This record gives sequence, structure tokens and C-alpha cells, in this order.
Amino acid sequence: MLEIEIGSNKYSVTRNIEHDAVELNASLNKADISEVRPGHYHMILDGKGYNLEVIEASDSNPVIKVNGKVYQPTIKTETDLLLDKLGINTKSKKLLKELKAPMPGLVVEYRVSVGDTVKEGDPLVVLEAMKMENVLKAPGEATVKEINAKNGDAIEKNAILITFE
Repeated sequence: MLEIEIGSNKYSVTRNIEHDAVELNASLNKADISEVRPGHYHMILDGKGYNLEVIEASDSNPVIKVNGKVYQPTIKTETDLLLDKLGINTKSKKLLKELKAPMPGLVVEYRVSVGDTVKEGDPLVVLEAMKMENVLKAPGEATVKEINAKNGDAIEKNAILITFE
């Protein structure tokens, strides 16, 4: 499930593979999308055609053109929504010098090393919690100073996983 915000409009989007459809704000919509050429797509959503162009690819803030009109949506994944629910919003994350575990879990994999420079949104660590793998992302631009747990470690909520410079 993704939450997509375009201007003041918010959309809850879930892909329904079983019905070859997309659930948009809990409404099932027949969908078909095909790549015309790299970065250009054609989508049919409930019988209406759309030409899509990816101008700037980004997991959280892409720039896309739909039928000639440019949009800059904000996209939140289930993990982002969970972090918001836990009170760890983007503004507070940017002020932190460390990445803390938002929940107890198991460290599956670090995707950075000490000394790496990361930018906001870069994947840092995969944390398994509640039978789901959650990718924790960089709160902002920083350099990894210290990694405080190893792959396979069981950690508690608020355990410091990474310290930044």
C-alpha cells in the first residue's frame, strides 16, 4: 500500500494482482499499464487512457508527466506511514544524528558501511519486524559514523542502529 499526495489530495493505492486492478481509496479500478519506451508508459485505468512519462525517478518525490501535465507527488510506503504513526516524522528525523529502531525486530541487512555518505531517502538497513521486512531510510544527508548492531542481531525499540556525522 502506498499513500500518494498530489497537492492537497491524498490517495491510498494498492495493487490488486488477482483482479489485474488497482485499489484507489478502497475502490477497485481495472488497470493495464505497458512501457512504450524507457521512461514512457501508457496506462488504461477503468477504460480511460493516460500517457505517462517519468521525468525524475525517485522513491518518495518523483516528477511525472501525465497527459502533458507535470506532477510532483509525495509517495509514502507502508514503512513511512508506520513511522508517521509512531511519531517519527520527516522533520524530526532530519534533526537526529542517529537512526533508531522504530520497533523491536531483527537486523536483516545493512546497506551502508562506516564512512558512506548518504542522502535523504537512501536505504540504510533492513529490519524484520512483525513478519515483514522494513527498509529504514536515511533521515537526511549525512556520513555514516558508526554501525551499532550486526546483521542477525535482535534489537529492541529505540535501539540506536546507526550514528551519523
